Amino acid sequence: MTQSLDRAFDLLEALATNDDDISLSQLTERTGLPLGTVHRLLSSLVSRGYAAQDRETRLYGPGPRLLEVAARASQSRRFSLNRIVRPCLQELTRTTGETSNLLVLHGDEGVYSEQVASPHLVRMFTEVGQRVPLYCTGSGKAILSGFSPDQLESYLAHTQLRPWTPKTFVTIEGLRNELARSQARGFALDDEEREAGVCCVAAPIFDRMGRCVAAISISGPIMRMTLDRALDLGPVVSEAATSCSLQLGYRPPPSPSS
Repeated sequence: MTQSLDRAFDLLEALATNDDDISLSQLTERTGLPLGTVHRLLSSLVSRGYAAQDRETRLYGPGPRLLEVAARASQSRRFSLNRIVRPCLQELTRTTGETSNLLVLHGDEGVYSEQVASPHLVRMFTEVGQRVPLYCTGSGKAILSGFSPDQLESYLAHTQLRPWTPKTFVTIEGLRNELARSQARGFALDDEEREAGVCCVAAPIFDRMGRCVAAISISGPIMRMTLDRALDLGPVVSEAATSCSLQLGYRPPPSPSS
């Protein structure tokens, strides 16, 4: 039974990841399964609506039942962003001792949606529900670094980069370069750019469609959260954000080498 289930899932994945309908022989080659097994399993999948066969070409593709199940599953609380992120924030605060936050994209701004406070007496506190600009916050820049080129151009075209501190990026070229650095290393920094004395490191979260929808961050006073420490913690935050993205159904694009 287990082997049959594994083979059926192999076929479903082959059908779902192909750009167009596919032949029986191609499915056999792609899955490495015997022709007779593929034909038998496909017949069952077609009868249940999880696969479909074109009457003229005889090629196979994913069936409407697959979309229906996926749509229903996507509404489950299991895929709630806050539910997924909360344990990651708790772990980040536990291991770093600093406040961790979830910032959700809302129009051209970010909204703090979840927070786990630092145990230190001197700590960062941002009220849940507060709106903040994207260009001068660590989480905001993490989200911008995950934008598509068209999204970023649209944002830059009608956003005024006003200085919050002497370190705020206030030119398009300067912000572009900073976002390129953030994208390359997998996390963004806020080195006293919105509030003097505060440093933050953040990483983007992507949904199942590959859209950047949020970011998680840790922040603290520069007496503890120095720029060097933020750089050291960047990969930790990036790994946590990637874990959240995968739980939302995101699948990173294959690397050029693969």
